[in-house]
Amino acid sequence: MKITRRTALAVVAGGIASAGAAAAAISSFSDEDLVRITLEKYFGPLNMRIEHLEQFVLEFQNRNPWVFPGAKLADAVTLAETVKLGKMLELLPSEKQSDLSNFDRWVIAEFHMLTDYAWRSSPSDPIRFTGWHPCTNPFANLEQQNA
Repeated sequence: MKITRRTALAVVAGGIASAGAAAAAISSFSDEDLVRITLEKYFGPLNMRIEHLEQFVLEFQNRNPWVFPGAKLADAVTLAETVKLGKMLELLPSEKQSDLSNFDRWVIAEFHMLTDYAWRSSPSDPIRFTGWHPCTNPFANLEQQNA
């Protein structure tokens, strides 16, 4: 098989275009995109307005600033999950995989505490950001115990 100069230039141009498209896609991701993709990985499509998602992400970041992955890792995860290549994340170093697993657990826990996801009357009801609520268990003993 003979490779002509025209074919070589077409391959190089295609590679450059693909790299440019990937860079443009990564630069357009937001923190909300990462959180939505993470939650949809576990719960399926979310019926949540962008305003409520933005409020949730802001509160999540305020409460847990050390949990959110760095910008490059967050963009890579968002891109991989968007194009359905999440299995590729298994190639990351174990430390990064552990960070992502920790992020997933925190997002899920905070999602249950800061939204009405678990309290909706129907799965088709929209999910709303409700903010932090103190314990509503009437039998909880919240007094400090002195040892």
